[in-house]
Amino acid sequence: MPAPRHLTTLVLVSAIAASGCGRESEEEKVRAKLDEFASATAKKDYDTICDDVFSEKLVEQVKRTLPCEVALKQSDLGAAKSPKLDIKRIRVDGKRATADVTSSAANQRPSKDTVQLVQEAGGWRIIALSSS
Repeated sequence: MPAPRHLTTLVLVSAIAASGCGRESEEEKVRAKLDEFASATAKKDYDTICDDVFSEKLVEQVKRTLPCEVALKQSDLGAAKSPKLDIKRIRVDGKRATADVTSSAANQRPSKDTVQLVQEAGGWRIIALSSS
């Protein structure tokens, strides 16, 4: 016996709605990249930062003086003890995003920072960090 038409329609509508539920918004993707940056910084995992978090352009800028991983180890990131990143606001505009964050570490004063991200083939990547 075939299912009533309204039941079939309800099942189809539910299936279509459920298929969109797993999609992350661009803001969520940016937040995930910032969380990855914070986690890698706390673990002092400079390979992840250079390979998966920083944009190609930023890595090239860093590599002008030292290999990316070495430069990060010798920077404030390397000196930070128990670093934390508190995301205040994220703005996405096409293939660019900006995040207002507060950075802190046990041995450093907190600072308000702006993180600029760009969308590359591998997803969102940090292209610039600046303190205010």
